Amino acid sequence: MSTVGSEAIKLLENPDRQQPVVDTSREMLKGYIDSLIQCARHGESIYGKEDPFYICVQTRRERLLTNVIRNQFYSRKTRPSPQYDLALYWYDPKDEKMQFVWCIPDRETVHHLHANGPSSREDQKLAEFCRSFLAGTLY
Repeated sequence: MSTVGSEAIKLLENPDRQQPVVDTSREMLKGYIDSLIQCARHGESIYGKEDPFYICVQTRRERLLTNVIRNQFYSRKTRPSPQYDLALYWYDPKDEKMQFVWCIPDRETVHHLHANGPSSREDQKLAEFCRSFLAGTLY
């Protein structure tokens, strides 16, 4: 069984071996929904099942392994301010209803989308989030 660290080191040792972006995205999304649900359940154990709360997904790059990206899932009662590398969900434990609120990608992507616009229909909403974020109107 290999670990994230051992796989990252293999990629660093062999610069000719590159992982396509699609493969990286697929790997990152494995377990994403399960982690959201697990975070919601954990939030219920902290805040109770009466009042809604937020679930944040913070994307972090490993400092020592530059090709490793991790998502950190956590819940909170108050709505966070938008920031780079953060996705926000709203969760109502009474109805077990989760709703996507917004997503701000990394700084480079935000500024690229702001300067160049979306490259596809799928990027349209993300570009809107980025424009609002840079304008200070995303909440």
